[in-house]
Amino acid sequence: MSAVLLALSLISGGYEMLFLMIGFREYVTWRIAIIWLSLVIITMSLGEVASNLWPQVPLAYFWIIPIVCVTTFMSSRLLYTQWILMLPVAIFLNALKRLVGAIMGVIAKAVAQSASPMLLRQAIGLHSTADINLFLASIMMLPVIIILGMLAHRWLVQVSAADFLQRARVNISDYLLVILFFAIYIIAYVFAMEWSVNAQTYMAIAAIVTFGIIGSYLISNKNSHLNDAQLLLQVSNYNELLSHHNRDLHLFKHDYENILLSMSAFIQNNDMAGLKRYFTTEVMPARVTLNRQSGLSDLSRLDMPTVSGLIYAKYEAANGQNVHLVVTILEKVTLADIPQIKVVRILGNLLDNVTDAAARANHQVALTVRNRDAHTTVFSITNQIPTHEAVDLSVIKKSRFTTKPGHLGYGLSSIEQLTTDQLVVNYCIEEGNFIAELIIKHYDYESKGSEFGGITNNIT
Repeated sequence: MSAVLLALSLISGGYEMLFLMIGFREYVTWRIAIIWLSLVIITMSLGEVASNLWPQVPLAYFWIIPIVCVTTFMSSRLLYTQWILMLPVAIFLNALKRLVGAIMGVIAKAVAQSASPMLLRQAIGLHSTADINLFLASIMMLPVIIILGMLAHRWLVQVSAADFLQRARVNISDYLLVILFFAIYIIAYVFAMEWSVNAQTYMAIAAIVTFGIIGSYLISNKNSHLNDAQLLLQVSNYNELLSHHNRDLHLFKHDYENILLSMSAFIQNNDMAGLKRYFTTEVMPARVTLNRQSGLSDLSRLDMPTVSGLIYAKYEAANGQNVHLVVTILEKVTLADIPQIKVVRILGNLLDNVTDAAARANHQVALTVRNRDAHTTVFSITNQIPTHEAVDLSVIKKSRFTTKPGHLGYGLSSIEQLTTDQLVVNYCIEEGNFIAELIIKHYDYESKGSEFGGITNNIT
């Protein structure tokens, strides 16, 4: 094989990589791109060598299994998800590449026949008609893959595919299903690669349909699990925490009334020594609890139990990191007919990020909730930027941006995927403080229904 065809062989092995990098371009780093490209070149080179050394071995073992494994491994590292979720995607893209290649092969054959064979041979340095067709098909495939990747990117962003893949969990049956169909795919191509181009085209179409169905099943099944079980449990936990908080506050107020009555008894008996002892041993320790409870008293003005429960949960988590979260809600705030789960996830992610930062600074976080107007509510979160840490607002939303050693930096980029025209997140820096604002615009969702609205109402 000439150097030109060898180069084309290496390029064709990178079509899946190119498609995924364009589709998930926010997550691509130079390190991942270089490692991925190197693995593709090594894999395809070894495949070429192996197919020459062992011509009796089916080509599928050298040209399909290795590149699918590389695509699966690197795409799972790209998105930090489980490899079993990316294996159907890798197989689907491999089949898609073969289908596009077959179509481009037909077009290339027509182009080669209409053009001067001698002119083509001189232009590209190839003499065999089959080699010329392969060269033209490979060249024409490149813009098609790029266009498909760009179209896929828009769809992947709209459905928050990366965020879903990062959160999804799999079970044994998923492994068995995907591996079984992967084995069937390889066995089929062991025979198909010896067939005609038309037969391989039909085989590619069948594989695309099959793994499209499997991928859709996994996505719908896991997405249903996340929405109907994991997120429901999360919301339930937030509401349960809020209920505990309200019950504790009620009990404390009742106990405090008893404490005041007990103190009045000491005063009536003029027992100053007993009053002092009682005040030191009983009242002062209770003062800590009072301060802790009163710090969240403003939550009663927030008429959305899911969000109130989330704030209480993050308040407790912040205390565990020795961070004081100050919540200020000066007016009645009602959040009706909004996508509650997205609000919970965005706000929870913001609070997690600023709490981590505050733990490295002055251990203070301020959360203010206010109505900007009748149709807009603003959650404003402020924390001091840790010393010797710089925050660049131009890159803060990019994937893997982080100032925390050992962290992946998915927080703010994940938030960006959840934002909509109704849920807007802005960031700014003022006098050494980092300020994040979640702006919620109230729309009329009565005719459309709100995400998780009915389930949440049943919980509360």
